[in-house]
Amino acid sequence: MTATLPVAATIHFTVNGRSVSASVDGGRRLLDVLRLDLGLTGAKEGCGEGECGACAVLLDGELVNSCLVPVGQVMGGDVLTIEGLAIDGRLAPVQASFLELGGTQCGMCAPGMLLAARALLASRQPSGDPEIREAIAGNLCRCTGYTRIIESIAAVADDGTRGAAVVASAGADTLPALEVTAPLRLGPEVPLVRPGSLPDALARLAADPTLRPIAGGTDLMVQLAADPARHRPLLDLSRLDELRGIAVTHGELVVGALTSWEDLRHSAIVSGALPVLAGVASTMGAVAIRNRATVGGNCMTASPAGDLLPVLLATDAILEIAGPDGVRAVAADAFWTGYRQTAVKPGELLVAIRIPMVPGRQVRFRKVGTRRALSIAKVLVAVAWRVDEGAAEGAVRTTWRDVRVALGSVAERPIRVLRTEALLEGRTPSPALAAEAAATVQAEIVPIDDIRSTAEYRRAVAGRVLRRILLDA
Repeated sequence: MTATLPVAATIHFTVNGRSVSASVDGGRRLLDVLRLDLGLTGAKEGCGEGECGACAVLLDGELVNSCLVPVGQVMGGDVLTIEGLAIDGRLAPVQASFLELGGTQCGMCAPGMLLAARALLASRQPSGDPEIREAIAGNLCRCTGYTRIIESIAAVADDGTRGAAVVASAGADTLPALEVTAPLRLGPEVPLVRPGSLPDALARLAADPTLRPIAGGTDLMVQLAADPARHRPLLDLSRLDELRGIAVTHGELVVGALTSWEDLRHSAIVSGALPVLAGVASTMGAVAIRNRATVGGNCMTASPAGDLLPVLLATDAILEIAGPDGVRAVAADAFWTGYRQTAVKPGELLVAIRIPMVPGRQVRFRKVGTRRALSIAKVLVAVAWRVDEGAAEGAVRTTWRDVRVALGSVAERPIRVLRTEALLEGRTPSPALAAEAAATVQAEIVPIDDIRSTAEYRRAVAGRVLRRILLDA
């Protein structure tokens, strides 16, 4: 069982091999502890939203954005910053390669880039430039240019020094300990409570309904910066392993609410049972985001642009909610009740997602945004159907059954377009039907104009994407 962390506690972890004791509120950003309290300024304050990678560090070997990590979640963990990358006072091979091949200039992005490279090289031998590009997709370069950076990483992977680049940092007992007793503060801090189990978490919610659940924090930590209710203590769910995992049980794909997007993307079970989910995960953020962001968090944020939500609608997913009276199941089409609103009641927690495995079902997903990585969707489209085949006038006739068409970013919540579904139900895909379906969905939705796109654009794109899915099918 995970140890319970009270609201006020001393948080112990290691940074670059040094033991650290920090008497701070658990909701304080790891970035602030590193820079202000420990003087480790290699991690930079950039966007504050996890989009630039300037604050990237390794947490237990995984690349994360330290601006989005509450320090209470680092309890017992190991943090590596750029200051700890050198080995015995000598540059690590990846650092030497960046210098030799011109992979760094101003130093704003270099720390995050180097740590992203370290995480990649520690996990596997990259197969080529595309894999390197993906590994650094969440780290923006302001002046060097990505070609030199990619060449620098590839050179380390190719010259046989990969092993030297992943030597573990010195043990905590070989360096003097650090203690943070009077932290420098930028403003009000946020307490954090860590329950030891799901029943403990539910009991704490029952005792204090003001607790705000947090898992990966990739959305909530951004909200806290401007949220006037940020003083509400956080309920840390990140170590409740009973809410994590992927399995196929009783004809359903079951995904725990704390399953990370990176785990979803690389799961062999998902690839075999419902590969579209891995495709969705590949469009969601970059590695540092996917390492921490959870599928349950995407559901609970309830953004109209939530990447996963249209697929859950299209596959008739069921969401399990635990509360003081036990576990109840809510169908996806009843789960999102309004703008950033869900069917989860005070005192309850989303614990799992169940997706029925329908024989012969096909699912397609498309995301339209301004770029391939770290893009908030302008339009999301998910289409699911199964096929009936029969003879008609001497030819095989393919008929669509159980059609579901779900969209995101075109309403205040993710929606199914029922008139469009009815049009496609029992029909055979054809160019004429594709054009008719595109016109129907364009007439059915009522998008809004906002900072990311216009209603006219969203309506046109929704129709075109649906038409393309039908033509491809």
